[in-house]
Amino acid sequence: DASVERAAAELLPFGPDYVGLAPGAGGREKCWPLANYIALAADLALGGATPVFILGPNEAEWIEPCRGIAGAVLPLQLAVQRGIAVTPMLTIALARRLKAAAANDSGGGHMLAAGDVPLVSLFGPTSPEKFAPLCPRLAVLRAQNFGGDAMDRIPVDAVRRALNTFGV
Repeated sequence: DASVERAAAELLPFGPDYVGLAPGAGGREKCWPLANYIALAADLALGGATPVFILGPNEAEWIEPCRGIAGAVLPLQLAVQRGIAVTPMLTIALARRLKAAAANDSGGGHMLAAGDVPLVSLFGPTSPEKFAPLCPRLAVLRAQNFGGDAMDRIPVDAVRRALNTFGV
């Protein structure tokens, strides 16, 4: 829808290299630690990229820590402030404006994939063989490859390296 595309352009105007970060998931056991997303965002900002946090209604307590990253953008919260309807289609339209993204095994990750953004998808207790998003440019990182099932086993530098493969 053209109005959704216009809203996405208002929220993320062309110019910066935006990198999406979707730290939420339906269950917290599927979430890579927020501190890791914050560290990744700080590194991205130092490298000249603009971190874009995609935070849903269940992540309200994460808004302020994410805003603490210099230059970070929280487009869904900005949409609410501007009276723009927050819908899955808006998230997909925002994804189309990103250079790449990282997300947990979550609905947010699937919406980013639907926007055809290069995606680093993080898995711990769930199976990427069953739940990986349909995305032509996908890098899957599994906690099991780092010694366990818990999401905190995935190191920040591994996610950063995976994003680097997408030119970030």
